Amino acid sequence: MRKFLSSFLWVCFIALPLAAEVSVISVTDTDKHSKKEDFYHTFEYLIMPVGQTSGQVGKCQATRIAKRWFATAAHCVVDHCKKGCEIRMDLVEANTSAWVSTTHTPKKPTVFWHPEFTFNTFVKNDFALIYLDLDKAPATYYQRGTGDNPVNTIIPKEKFSAFLSKNRAARSALYRVYHPSFPALMIFDEGNYKMDRILSVIAIFDGKRDVKINKNPVYYVKDLGFAYTKNFGVRKGMSGSGVMTNTGELIGVISGTFHTKQFQGDQLRQEDLFMFLVFNKSISDFMQSVMKRDYDLLDWKDAYPYNVVRTKKNFSSIVKMVKDFDVRTAKKSTQKSAQK
Repeated sequence: MRKFLSSFLWVCFIALPLAAEVSVISVTDTDKHSKKEDFYHTFEYLIMPVGQTSGQVGKCQATRIAKRWFATAAHCVVDHCKKGCEIRMDLVEANTSAWVSTTHTPKKPTVFWHPEFTFNTFVKNDFALIYLDLDKAPATYYQRGTGDNPVNTIIPKEKFSAFLSKNRAARSALYRVYHPSFPALMIFDEGNYKMDRILSVIAIFDGKRDVKINKNPVYYVKDLGFAYTKNFGVRKGMSGSGVMTNTGELIGVISGTFHTKQFQGDQLRQEDLFMFLVFNKSISDFMQSVMKRDYDLLDWKDAYPYNVVRTKKNFSSIVKMVKDFDVRTAKKSTQKSAQK
């Protein structure tokens, strides 16, 4: 996890070391993404340097937005994939599972990150796409390691098939993986907004899934280019996962948490905020440039006026904190570069 410290506040990224089918969603259907089964389009994945055969290097999550495309956070993949990496996407919530993989190299890229993403700027443009066609990628079958033996064991396809024949839940989940419907994507314009929807995310660790539901106000701030709310259980390892509404739209991806500690008179005030990238023009333009024709198959919905309301809330304090952090981080980065 990336951590940042100042006398005024603490900030940390949830980082590592960290459609052909169009969904139709009714606004009266308000219970989507309240159960882990609703997150059939969200996966845990590992990031391995090209040529490495063992050992976990990076772990994040991704949401499938089209037949061959997954959305995730840029900070998950940039450092690991600059010279080449393998993405292993885990498919089943069970001790016996399968992964499919794609290999990214500079000459044959399958991982694409926003060209304006930088670690010196908090959350903004923290977005990446993974190209992975599950129908064509070969699967590797394995049994998860346990506490006494944490190493995963590769198994033959026949053993995996035998497991599926006895496990109806795993068989059903795998069917939905290969026969999905894709979430609609919510796009924002340049206003300041308060969400008119309940948001949820899913935590996936070693194949086990746990839904986190937010009951706090959520705001999008145009001067920051991202949204925030009180942290409702988001932690390291969940970066890149989709932030979903209770009516079925994908609003953005998990990026970071923002920890503040400050005095107001004699009172110490602490806040733990969750901040996440949303789909705006900068992100959608990048997606169109990478996805080409596949972009035209995405199901887009306008955030305003259907899912948000305009707000006159004063965001000057949080804007100043974030931008001050960006300036300090950029200066530190420049100083380190000059010392090398």
